Amino acid sequence: MARIIRLTVNDSDKIRLVKNSLLSLRTCYPGFKKWFDKNVALNLDKDREVFLALQDGQFSGSLILKNDKSEKKICTLFVRDKDRYNGLGLDFIRIASEELETYKLPITVSEDVIDIFSNSRSFNFYQKEVKPNLYKKGLAEYIGYIMYHNVDKELRGIR
Repeated sequence: MARIIRLTVNDSDKIRLVKNSLLSLRTCYPGFKKWFDKNVALNLDKDREVFLALQDGQFSGSLILKNDKSEKKICTLFVRDKDRYNGLGLDFIRIASEELETYKLPITVSEDVIDIFSNSRSFNFYQKEVKPNLYKKGLAEYIGYIMYHNVDKELRGIR
């Protein structure tokens, strides 16, 4: 089972690990690196929250939240391929629900991975609209929310 850690501004090595492990997202989000540096790393402990999952000391996944008065949403929910379908994504959704204090979790999902969200048995993704070419030409972005029903369940493995 992966161990999930909430990162702070003092966790520079782990922040760098998250960023480097998520660089593959540039195929869907060409501006990912710049967005991470400007919006996540500089606003950690302010309006951004980052959670890192480690399995045997290796990166397993990450959750990035925007949590301020004007907007509460999941920015990034990523689980490495070999760690999918073992409950880690659901653990991240539990954390998001707790941190954002809602069971209706706004998220945008790339066309490249919409099947993972649409076919989940653990949570429901509700699509509100589709925006073609939002982040990358030729690739649609599905805008909606994840409905999490087990808000009162205890979170596992969080420090």
